[in-house]
Amino acid sequence: MAKALGGTEVHDLLSDTVGDEFRVFIGHCGTDPIATLLVTDANGLFGLTVDTVRMMQIPALIPSLLVVGIGYPEADAVIDTAEIRTRDLTPTPSKHFPGSGHADNFIGFIRDELGPWLVERHPVAAGHLTYFGHSLGGLFGAYALLADTTLFERYILSSPSLWWDNEMIFNLEARAATGLLEADVFFGIGSLETDPGRRLESANLPEGHPAKPPPANLDMVADMRRFVAQLAAKHEGSLNIGSVEVDGEFHATAAGVVLTRALRHFYT
Repeated sequence: MAKALGGTEVHDLLSDTVGDEFRVFIGHCGTDPIATLLVTDANGLFGLTVDTVRMMQIPALIPSLLVVGIGYPEADAVIDTAEIRTRDLTPTPSKHFPGSGHADNFIGFIRDELGPWLVERHPVAAGHLTYFGHSLGGLFGAYALLADTTLFERYILSSPSLWWDNEMIFNLEARAATGLLEADVFFGIGSLETDPGRRLESANLPEGHPAKPPPANLDMVADMRRFVAQLAAKHEGSLNIGSVEVDGEFHATAAGVVLTRALRHFYT
């Protein structure tokens, strides 16, 4: 049977570190890939990532890449992963999200289990990892940058949920040693990921819907600006930081645009 998305593979890997099984999606984007683009929330973002990379390769904007997505076997779409992704992508537990706060285990899976598995199969590409994560995936990338500085060479942090656990990521960065972080980091967010913008985005949802924003004020654009400024002030010379605020985009619509801007920033 032909696949809906050609040039791809699907593997289920059991992680001893996490104690669960992950679905690993592999997308071959060109011959002899020189690097790997690893994306979380792959049940929703793998297809977008592969097709974006392939479109950008037509005019040779970016080189051959291996796209690796980490998802979950029992999920058909990203909405089906709401609870389990919170387990893996958040660095600290929250009483509002049962089972959350196990990002360290997820880092262990990527570093100690998925990494060697990829090196066996794609030794060149697996030696150069770029991370792409959106929302809680952006938070995870920010945490990984601070907690395991050698895991990725490049980071694409799309609409990062820096509000998590009373903005703990700001305090974690404040305790990090100056100048020790070495990576290329690209931040991106939609200009409408402000508090009024979030309410505009959800205007078509009925009252009481779980995706309706709570009364608490949340301005993710201001959060990202502040975190970028904090990183830049402390790690000037060791971190190469880029950022973009994409005009007119919501939280649900920003990821694809941020991805293209980041890849252009890295490769063109």
